[in-house]
Amino acid sequence: MKLNSVRTILFKSAEASSDPVVLDIIRNAEAIFFAGGDQSDYTTLWPGTEVQRIVQSKLVNTSVGGTSAGCAIEGNWIYTGEKGSATSDAALQDPYYRYMTFAPAFLNIPWLETAITDTHFVTRDRMGRMLAFTARILKDQMYATAGAQISLVRAIGIDEHTALLMEPTTGDAITVGFGTAYACSASHVPEVCEAKTALTFSDIRCMRLDAAKRDSYSFALNTGSGVSYTNTISNGVLSANQYGPK
Repeated sequence: MKLNSVRTILFKSAEASSDPVVLDIIRNAEAIFFAGGDQSDYTTLWPGTEVQRIVQSKLVNTSVGGTSAGCAIEGNWIYTGEKGSATSDAALQDPYYRYMTFAPAFLNIPWLETAITDTHFVTRDRMGRMLAFTARILKDQMYATAGAQISLVRAIGIDEHTALLMEPTTGDAITVGFGTAYACSASHVPEVCEAKTALTFSDIRCMRLDAAKRDSYSFALNTGSGVSYTNTISNGVLSANQYGPK
């Protein structure tokens, strides 16, 4: 996509979400990109505002993406990090400790209704915490609507300098950039997921997607051209090859 102009909007208060100038810029945007920073700013300042409604309405014909915190807000569940950043080691030893904080979807993006995202993935060793997110969602039936059952959760981890480009009409995605992305999924409740107790969670399907190979992934079929493998967490210890075979 060739851009004719770029506008940056920095929100410092919820009141900015009703500013007419701001709303006109967003309404007329041909692409929207959410910046990094602190995702709890997004979950605090935007829910229920006109900004949220406009962006949601534009998903049908506008390219929308984000980096770091801007990627974290695009799933059906959002890890907020509002009390601090969870590490994999801490999350595996206690999936309910105080930094494991979540919010419901900010946007309802096609094919991401079953997904939670994480970023800076391999660099900051976040596989453990991302799978702990998955365990929590399944165990708690987190933000499930009345009478509904969450039967599948997909966790999408993305490296720096890497992106998954998804076609929203088909759910087909391709990996671009210089690193890797990971698509992990589970449809069963973890064996042990309790406060102040090490996590046990078996048979989590994962796929490593290589940007250099432009690996593809289908959100519709939960399959792709990357390297498939299985992760297991036993008493807080993750598989030795958590990022897949060499």
